[in-house]
Amino acid sequence: MIKFFRHIRQRYISEGKTTKYFKYAIGEILLVVIGILIALQINNWNEVQKGKMKATTILEAIRSDMVKDLERIEDLKPYWGKEIVYFKKVFPSYTYPIDMEIIVDMETVSQVNYSTLFDYDAPFRSNTSAFDAMIADGNSDLITNDTLFSNIQKFYTFNVPTNENLFEILRERSSDLNYKYAHIITYKPYKNISDLTDEYLIADLNIYFRSKNFYYWRTFIINQESLTGIIAQIDKELE
Repeated sequence: MIKFFRHIRQRYISEGKTTKYFKYAIGEILLVVIGILIALQINNWNEVQKGKMKATTILEAIRSDMVKDLERIEDLKPYWGKEIVYFKKVFPSYTYPIDMEIIVDMETVSQVNYSTLFDYDAPFRSNTSAFDAMIADGNSDLITNDTLFSNIQKFYTFNVPTNENLFEILRERSSDLNYKYAHIITYKPYKNISDLTDEYLIADLNIYFRSKNFYYWRTFIINQESLTGIIAQIDKELE
């Protein structure tokens, strides 16, 4: 093709048709420029499509992690809620703002002991692998929906560390209680928690369970609402 165009230019020069030569040369340049612009447009379109496909993969991975979080929340909620409800049943004066639909064995309430209320509480830890990979690879700009990205970012940079910090605080308070009242826990001068007469221990238990209730609300209720909302946004974005 290049040889063909060169042959035409040389023919115009040899025939002395300078004007036609320049017109043809300009036309050839324009043709080349148009070809380059078309090639750039095609390349840009290809890059945009690749970005969209990558963004889809990222969102699907984040969605998968969030679904696992919701499943984990459903597993843990009854476990944590049961201890709070038991405490409320033993000490009716204790009030908490969250209505928990937790069914407990009423026959067991009168037999609730210290270990029942302070059994090991499994922490809720979010799956962050997909979000961490997106940030590490510098692909956060691929999520072009600003509202969606803001909600995802808020969950992983605020909700997740807040959950972990609250759990650590709660664990420290539990350890403090175990240390402060080690003599009562060890020698058990009472049959069940309902038999407690130590006003200081009862007061400290009230404070502890208010903290526990806050952890329950912040970790399970708020996270569940946030995750459900974000997953719905992702689904809409992937339509």
